[in-house]
Amino acid sequence: MAADFQSLRAISGLVNTILGIITLLLAYRTKNNSWSELLAAKLFGCFLLFHGILMTTAYIAGFFTVGSFANSFFGSLVNIAHTISIGMACSSCLFFPYPFVQRKHAEQAIAVVVLTWSFIVTGLIIFVPYEAHVVRYAFWFFPTVVWGFVYVRFSVKELVHKHEHARGLSAASGLLILATMAWLFSDWLLWITVMEKFTIPGWVSGIPPDKNPMLFFVRQSLIMGVSVAALLTMFVLEGWRVARYGFSVLSGIVFGFFFIGIISFIVDLSVVDVLEDCIYATCQELPESWTIYNTFTNILTAFLIQPIVLMYVMLNFNLLDVKTDKNGRYAKAMVLVLVVIVSSTIVEMLQSIIPIGELLTSAFLAIGIAAAIGWEHQIMGQFLKNKNRTVDYLKSIGEIRSVEPAKDATPSLSFSLIVLFAFALLLSVLHGAIGLG
Repeated sequence: MAADFQSLRAISGLVNTILGIITLLLAYRTKNNSWSELLAAKLFGCFLLFHGILMTTAYIAGFFTVGSFANSFFGSLVNIAHTISIGMACSSCLFFPYPFVQRKHAEQAIAVVVLTWSFIVTGLIIFVPYEAHVVRYAFWFFPTVVWGFVYVRFSVKELVHKHEHARGLSAASGLLILATMAWLFSDWLLWITVMEKFTIPGWVSGIPPDKNPMLFFVRQSLIMGVSVAALLTMFVLEGWRVARYGFSVLSGIVFGFFFIGIISFIVDLSVVDVLEDCIYATCQELPESWTIYNTFTNILTAFLIQPIVLMYVMLNFNLLDVKTDKNGRYAKAMVLVLVVIVSSTIVEMLQSIIPIGELLTSAFLAIGIAAAIGWEHQIMGQFLKNKNRTVDYLKSIGEIRSVEPAKDATPSLSFSLIVLFAFALLLSVLHGAIGLG
């Protein structure tokens, strides 16, 4: 089963890469949006691009012998792409949905910050890999905290102060939290109850004996605490909003994760004895039903939620202009790519339960693509159903400054992308050839 789902990593990686490229093309073709929306769209496109490279190269690296040039090359690309994607996520939260940084040199400053982050962290991974990996991963908490505060502030504005249009900022923030941290939400109840029975022993066994585990546990506590706090906060505020205004896309997803977490907790408790034997005694085979359930929940969050939610945010909140004919064709390509990953994931999951031949697999995938082509207008309509701009509301409450972005020759995001690609390839070749780190 593990081999079957590894193929989904490659498909999802390719899809994320394609979506990132299309997003960047649309972002550079969009002319009428505010500078902060355009910059956010570029950063989201870069995030998708490097996240896709991360998953694709991680899959490819598994085909080569450990210690070989190819394995070291792709392993280095995984590390660098992961570092860059975290930098892009941390940068994007400063500009959308609330532009905290409103300066004319904002894009140039972010380009320098991302370059500096990538160079420093990648260098640290070479010389102090354990500590650098732990600290780098901890930075996932930053965008969650920033978007979380934006979500709470504008949810209160909507629910308490009756600012109807504040919903745009709270909805966008909540959806972005889901896009970046949803893979932790499916086991939220486990994280705050009996985590020591399931995960901590496994974590300890994976830490080198000469390393201090305290740094790792502080990192895990930070990430788990922030993710669970974010989900429970959204559950409470979305429940309040549903009672007043009815369901929305965000409330439906949040409630879904809340109840999945409860179900996952019950399912995990049913096999607690087997899991403890795996840690302290002779490991027995886990029930197939438990393996399938956990794979379903993890695969759905890791491979489906992120690209779909990010595309929904960028299209529904007007970060990308899809009104012109040529831009509309790019948007249609986005829909087709999303349908490919949805169809592939569903077929792969069905194959884990019911043996399905390759002919039927191809047929299901073809049906999904045909449906996407036939219903493309309806699918796009759902993505653009409640289209709104957060900038308009922020202007109405006087929180947007008049900023004219600088057009001088200082490094921009486009320049930083070229440098990052060259840096990643050069360092990966050196890593494979002479074994850096």
